[in-house]
Amino acid sequence: MSLTGPVFLGVIVVFTVAAFVALILLWPSLAGRRPGKVAARAGMLLTVNALVLLTAASQLNAQFLFFADWTDLRGAFGAAPTSTALNRGTTASQATKRTVGGTAASAARTLPPLPRGRVSATGVISYTVKGSLTGIVGTVVVQLPPGYTDPRNASIRYPVMETFQGYPGDPTLWISEMNLGGVAAQQSAVKRMRPALVVSPQVEVPAGADTECVNGSAGKPQVETWLSQDVPNWVANTFRVQTDRNSWVAIGLSAGGWCAAMVAMLHPAQYSSAIVMGGYFRPEFGTFYEPYPPGSRLAARYDLIALSAQKPPPVAIWMETSHSDAVSYDSSAAFLKAARPPLAVRATVLQHAGHRLGLWQGLLPGSLTWLGANIPGFKAIP
Repeated sequence: MSLTGPVFLGVIVVFTVAAFVALILLWPSLAGRRPGKVAARAGMLLTVNALVLLTAASQLNAQFLFFADWTDLRGAFGAAPTSTALNRGTTASQATKRTVGGTAASAARTLPPLPRGRVSATGVISYTVKGSLTGIVGTVVVQLPPGYTDPRNASIRYPVMETFQGYPGDPTLWISEMNLGGVAAQQSAVKRMRPALVVSPQVEVPAGADTECVNGSAGKPQVETWLSQDVPNWVANTFRVQTDRNSWVAIGLSAGGWCAAMVAMLHPAQYSSAIVMGGYFRPEFGTFYEPYPPGSRLAARYDLIALSAQKPPPVAIWMETSHSDAVSYDSSAAFLKAARPPLAVRATVLQHAGHRLGLWQGLLPGSLTWLGANIPGFKAIP
């Protein structure tokens, strides 16, 4: 019986309805203050409420695939799922050595001071930024690396991890739930990577829209340009960061994984690498947002599977998917099949895993170890 199949879901609903009907019919006979009747009433109420919660949880799981199957559910409370490591295309070192033409952010000679009273104890600052190219006004949350404000480090420029949350979500996800800054600090403390600035921009423009991070037709938000040019330009003019492409990585999960792969592959002069967790390689729009007509030039632009086969960019990608992840697996498998040099892909393919934060949190240290070992701008300083 499948965890997400109609039989299991139907059985749960039937039991819930039956328990509710039994409660209504038996309640009068359980009236009174005798301990046995009080316990019976309490037991029936608890049973109905537990079944209602189980019904809601099973329906949500079937829709969002937090747990893909029974093996995945058991694994969430025990051992890590079985995985296979695959390499496609060239090596990360070969991809990052390539010189790439195109535009990238350039650093300003004079930077503004950090805002007084707005830097949290963990180095988190929230800004409202207006894109110079798009006019988009959005939230950008930044987490400073340890030691950034120390006067002894005033000459140090840091690499940048630009993050992309899933949908629905908000820019704090990678900093709060995923604890990217904390995990990166741990990795840098044991010399597995350099300290890095975390930058988390708003991707839902307008708020609540499933934009898939793309540029729309005339009159629609130019979200790709906002994320891949406006935000890097603002970062380079606000913080002490490196601006070479080997010092910028795009990192995302679920829909944000698609965004990370897209900005890196379409803007290799800005990003030499991407980390993609449970993502996909063609946009998947909801029913309420259509940024461009099907079959248009923009539709072709955002087919990363075709791009990887026809004109692959020199970008290194670490990616995770699972045979049981219906959101990610099909397009990820097609992408792996199409990938060829100078694109470099390192894939972790899980056997039984769903589509959830708990899974990706466990994979984060390993993905950052890959980043520090393979991408020059993130390699630890001896």
